[in-house]
Amino acid sequence: MNFTHQMRDEQISQKKNISIKLLSVFLAFSLMFVFTVPAFAATTNVDGIKQEVVYINLNSDGSVSEICVVNIFELDEDGQIVDYGDYKALRNMTSNDKITFENETVRIDTKAGKLYYEGTLNKNVIPWIFSFRYFLDGTEYTAEEIAGKDGALKITISIRKNPDCNSTFFDNYGLQASVTLDTELCKNIVADGATAANVGKNRQLTYTILPGTEKDIEITADVADFEMAAIAINGLPLNMEIDIDKVDTAELTEEINKLKDAVKELDDGATDLKDGAEE
Repeated sequence: MNFTHQMRDEQISQKKNISIKLLSVFLAFSLMFVFTVPAFAATTNVDGIKQEVVYINLNSDGSVSEICVVNIFELDEDGQIVDYGDYKALRNMTSNDKITFENETVRIDTKAGKLYYEGTLNKNVIPWIFSFRYFLDGTEYTAEEIAGKDGALKITISIRKNPDCNSTFFDNYGLQASVTLDTELCKNIVADGATAANVGKNRQLTYTILPGTEKDIEITADVADFEMAAIAINGLPLNMEIDIDKVDTAELTEEINKLKDAVKELDDGATDLKDGAEE
């Protein structure tokens, strides 16, 4: 299975119910991998560009529910698209053109222009292991049980490398996790290591996890009638390429600037992703 085919978003937000959403994009909306596919066509010479956006549905405990990939093709002329993936379901998002799927090979006869199709993967394997846990007054609850309660809240988020996955993404992708708490429901918020910002009545807590790094996050607050918005985790390729044995200050500054630019792009991508999910 092509590992770039791994991630999808979940959109669940109800009163009295905690929604945990991984809007993780190995290929973030603002930073999708764009590459020329050398063999789009099976029977004609068709050139064009392919993009992939991969999404994940996570359950409220962090386990993977479903992975989908949106494949985006832009053809210069009419022809047959040939693509590959280990899918259990396919959907043409652009037209009524029939999708043929056999032996992990996708074929679509289509017109020139853009075509989007979505595939749901057979296997739910990602490079990170996420764990979300919820405590109130020292007692652990499920997400469903803790919704609507009062007391001293603690949320822990654990991010670990998945040893059963190819390490390419873990070693080269940074993560940004954003947790949003309603300050009318949550008081005395403590979130060590987070970049905190006020967004209207909400307190937005942002954590950056560098490539190849595991992370433990803890958030505490005093809550009443508790509920919370979705947790968003976005992924971005970050490769600083610094030789530790030959550290040059100018080079280090340049690489840090690259990191700042990349984080800004990730923020922009997260905003686009949020807007897309709401739409």
